[in-house]
Amino acid sequence: MKPTAWPHEQFIPTNYRFSCAEEKHLVSSQLPFASNGIIGSSPVMKTLDCQIATAAKSHLTVLITGESGTGKELVAHSIHTSSNRADLPFIVVNCGALTENLLESELFGYERGAFTGATQSRKGLFEAAHRGTIFLDEIGEMSTSCQVRLLRVIQESAVRPVGAHREIPIDVRVIAATNRNLGAEIALGRFRQDLFYRIAVLTISTPPLRERATDIAALSEHFVQEAVTNIKGKSVPRIDAEAMTALSLYSWPGNVRQLQHVLQRVVASGTNGHISAAQVHEALKDVSLFEHGPQVPMVYREDDSLDEFLDRVLIGLYAHFRGLTGSHAQTARMLRVGRNSLYKRLERAQERLNLADFSIDEKEQD
Repeated sequence: MKPTAWPHEQFIPTNYRFSCAEEKHLVSSQLPFASNGIIGSSPVMKTLDCQIATAAKSHLTVLITGESGTGKELVAHSIHTSSNRADLPFIVVNCGALTENLLESELFGYERGAFTGATQSRKGLFEAAHRGTIFLDEIGEMSTSCQVRLLRVIQESAVRPVGAHREIPIDVRVIAATNRNLGAEIALGRFRQDLFYRIAVLTISTPPLRERATDIAALSEHFVQEAVTNIKGKSVPRIDAEAMTALSLYSWPGNVRQLQHVLQRVVASGTNGHISAAQVHEALKDVSLFEHGPQVPMVYREDDSLDEFLDRVLIGLYAHFRGLTGSHAQTARMLRVGRNSLYKRLERAQERLNLADFSIDEKEQD
């Protein structure tokens, strides 16, 4: 029997707010670890833990958004391990690490003879995840043709391997993640709006580290201890008060992952029993927000006007730097334009491109 697609009226709007009536899902303010193993006791982490608990009770697709290094995969794994699928497969796919053809073959599988080199049939990752969870990381990097196939899999709860003439029914919980502004990606023509509404039935946003500075001490202690375990005979160094202050005051554009790597570097370079503020500053001195360039459109469409093309370039730049800095004001400084001027340009672009899903924070205007 062919699986039925989810009716549109069952979709929860993407601005749906989780509720959490059960206090047991919240993190005690005295504990550095949430009930799902995620480190943090700040208010935003209590909210995140609540959202994970709520999502775990559902079979609906989840879109996890957030800057790079904020722990989106850990959140996805926590949803899985807290759900009734916990003892079943949890399969991670990095959509940005594979070419278009390879990603389709990996996700959907293929039949023998489907293409040159396909000497035998191979089960895809959706089949391998049957009754479990598949986590599609960096879904914003997926090609539009692959997005079409993914949309059908989600709609029909069935997968058709490359070269096959039949569909295979599957029962898979789909969790996706991205550090991109998918509203902007839709406007740029790089992400399908219909797929967005299918994957964003429930949405969770992982907070940047600068919004949970009170968790930095617990995270730092954890990462130092973790780094020491990889060095034979090394004792756990103490973090000086001045060093902890330096760690707490830094903005962490690379978020928790950057904090982890910085402390790994400090521990590996030698600590003499303690970590000083000078060592922290030394490890941080080469950090740059321009380390990874923005992805902006360079294709002029047949039906484009020059204004529409430049509008999409502006939206792409803004989405990139806003994602890195978390601030409209800082983004304006990086683009060397006034805050109000940038806001007005974005408003005009939003109106011309009819971007219902792209938002600008008005609170930051003068």
